[in-house]
Amino acid sequence: MATDCIELIRELSDAFGPSGFEDDVLSVIRKYAGRFGRIEEDRLRNLYVYRSENTGDKPVLMLDAHSDEVGLMVQAVRPNGTVKFLPLGGWNKPSLPGSRMLIRNAEGKLITGIVAAKPVHFMTAAEKESTAFEIADLSLDVGAVSKAETEELFRIAPGDSIVPLTEFRYDAERGLLFGKAFDCRIGCAALIETLSRLSGRELSFDVVAVFSSQEEVGERGVQAAVKKVSPDIAVCFEGCPADDTFTEPWLTQTALRRGPMLRHMDKSVICNPRFMRWATDTAKQSGIPVQCAVREGGGNNGAVINISQGAVPVIVAGVPVRYIHSPNCIAAYSDFENTVRLAVRLAENMTPAVTDSF
Repeated sequence: MATDCIELIRELSDAFGPSGFEDDVLSVIRKYAGRFGRIEEDRLRNLYVYRSENTGDKPVLMLDAHSDEVGLMVQAVRPNGTVKFLPLGGWNKPSLPGSRMLIRNAEGKLITGIVAAKPVHFMTAAEKESTAFEIADLSLDVGAVSKAETEELFRIAPGDSIVPLTEFRYDAERGLLFGKAFDCRIGCAALIETLSRLSGRELSFDVVAVFSSQEEVGERGVQAAVKKVSPDIAVCFEGCPADDTFTEPWLTQTALRRGPMLRHMDKSVICNPRFMRWATDTAKQSGIPVQCAVREGGGNNGAVINISQGAVPVIVAGVPVRYIHSPNCIAAYSDFENTVRLAVRLAENMTPAVTDSF
């Protein structure tokens, strides 16, 4: 089972899929999730999986994970041939200079480039001391020497999308995952594996899995998806920013190898307290490690679901990810596995009587 999951995570992580350009990711999801039920796709590139066991006369449990990743978009080509770009989503800015990137042009070809970092030899004293910059001031260098070469030879134009050139790697000895787009491809993988483990089981709820688009640019896809699914209860899978390498131990709430993070609140949502209590109690009774977090910032699809359809109880189950929203992420396989275990147990134990108490 672990080997299959590793390959699933690999394909999802390596897939090209910034916000608005999720097509390649959905192809991977179709490949793995198609056997679990009927699949639909809308024009926002939301993908829906209706479990084969659904009867149509039960309340609906929505399982959500967003398929997009933070990316970039070509805005213009400078006279010297370098590419001016704008962000798709909230990048960790210091991680960008010097990073390798892939541009997909209108012909579908992938062009390698590097986010230009001015050599220290040419910096002024003030530039050497300053760490402040804006993404809009950066350039992507594809090796061209003129605007004409970038446009005519490389066929790069405004609107082309960009993602990091990062290949997934799994350290089996230490159980560590390295790659890009773990927010939220590791959540997508957890959702697919949850569907796999629930396959053939009778549940008290009809389950609809949603792989939603454009979360990184304002939770746009889920706004359409929640209206289509009309859920009674929901669980959002996420790749959540780990805080164990820069936060005091007493305040660390999203550490590697401590299980999924259940988020009480962030700036966008207060997750249903009764649902949270039931989820943490279920995890404890099942021997599944979890960690609870209270966040000053951040946001997720749960905020949209929570205030839709007359108010939907929702929780967020996140796999801790170090260095999120950068070209290189680290996660632990054990956290992925425990996130799946928790989701399966919640789905198995959930009944209308339970959810009515929320």
